[in-house]
Amino acid sequence: MENKQFIIALDQGTSGSRAFAVTSDGTVYAQKSAALSPSRPADGLSEYNAQDLVQSQLSVLNALLDEVGPQNVISLAVTSQRSTVVLWDQQTGAALAPVLTWEDGRAFAEAERAAVSQEEVHTVTGLYKTPYFSAPKIAWCLKNLPPVRLALELGHLRVAPVASYLIWKLTQGKTFATDVTLAQRMLLLDMHTKNWSDKLCRAFGITPSVLPQILPTSADYGVYEYKGVSIPITVCAGDQQASVVFTGLAKGESCINYGTGAFLLYNVGKEAVSLPGVLTSLSVADKAGNCDFLLEGPVNAAGSVLAWLNAQGIAFDSFQIDALCKEAKQPVWLLPALGGLGAPYWDFSLSPIAAGLSPRTRKPDWVCGGIRSIAFLVADIAAYLHVNGFPLGTSVKVTGGLSQVGYLTQCQADLLQSEICTLQENESTVLGAARLAAQQAGWKTEKWEPAVSERIFPALSAPEARSLYNRWKTFVTWCKSYSV
Repeated sequence: MENKQFIIALDQGTSGSRAFAVTSDGTVYAQKSAALSPSRPADGLSEYNAQDLVQSQLSVLNALLDEVGPQNVISLAVTSQRSTVVLWDQQTGAALAPVLTWEDGRAFAEAERAAVSQEEVHTVTGLYKTPYFSAPKIAWCLKNLPPVRLALELGHLRVAPVASYLIWKLTQGKTFATDVTLAQRMLLLDMHTKNWSDKLCRAFGITPSVLPQILPTSADYGVYEYKGVSIPITVCAGDQQASVVFTGLAKGESCINYGTGAFLLYNVGKEAVSLPGVLTSLSVADKAGNCDFLLEGPVNAAGSVLAWLNAQGIAFDSFQIDALCKEAKQPVWLLPALGGLGAPYWDFSLSPIAAGLSPRTRKPDWVCGGIRSIAFLVADIAAYLHVNGFPLGTSVKVTGGLSQVGYLTQCQADLLQSEICTLQENESTVLGAARLAAQQAGWKTEKWEPAVSERIFPALSAPEARSLYNRWKTFVTWCKSYSV
């Protein structure tokens, strides 16, 4: 192999483990991946086995190191899904509970009974008191799993996001830390002080000593020893914020990331903005702890809508999506409330509902309905931001696997009446994490800016788009009043 140097970025996503070797010019030189989806033992439950998760990530990392040579790796960056939480024994390293994912809703009662109001939680954390963030999950484990309580009593309990657990494993227990983008998702962080909130810890019955140290996103997270080589770990970040780093989101700009879920993010700058109905998320923090504030609207189900359709027997492959959508004659009206609805509704009582069915309904109508539902739910968030003084503007960047689905991006452009810019490089999460590590290493990353692959303009007139969107709003209103 020619003499190259690499940053390796790890991404522990909802659907798999990935490792990417990135060169100094921002090019992906090599990558490894392994599928790893959470098990869903019952409705509302979503969990991993911690050992499977670690072994999956280690397997792709080590295979990539063997390919590029560990001596050629400058540093590692670790990014992961947010709100998924790991509880383990620091003495043995063994997990004490299933790894409850961000999708897991078993802690609904713990969220409801926490002695703090929704308004205060939103003001302090920027988030909401829901079972999808970590604090209620931790409270549930403390209440229902004796090994967790015993470890707490013995002073051995450690609780942290996935990326922090991976770093703890990679450093053989020497580093127990996280950054603000992941700490915030635990629903225990004061976003204004960037410290754990004593009041919120008390409200959820959580001892602050079990929580990780909070460091800047780019910092010294220890070293990974592999075949005699010490590789520094210099970045820890949440996946959406890593994506924003690569996308390049200035104040007043917005982007949409379509993954298992979808996220609309709007940069409001250095001053926190609290807008009920959406989240206020922290961007990556610099060495001084400074960061931007992002208004974030999560859509609970995006890619998972398509997986759900397949699970119902409506089988298709991803490469067929555009063709199927174009074949649709009467798209199904689908509310994909898989785990309820995210922003701006925050309604976890709903389940998926479909309407507009007829004897002539076929597979293309279901697939098209599923794709349209993602665009509609993003449009709901955009409309909410607009009426509250945060219009998306004339151009919106989009990333993520589903951004390659032309029917989705065209539908999104129509509904938003904005230009949609898809990026040539689709791996924004890992490249954002790699870019942070590269900057930490002193590499010049100005040329890492993503190039636009395609610009999609609205094909519907404003009145046509408004009429279509109003039909969606009528359908959602009907769904919310529907009961069995």
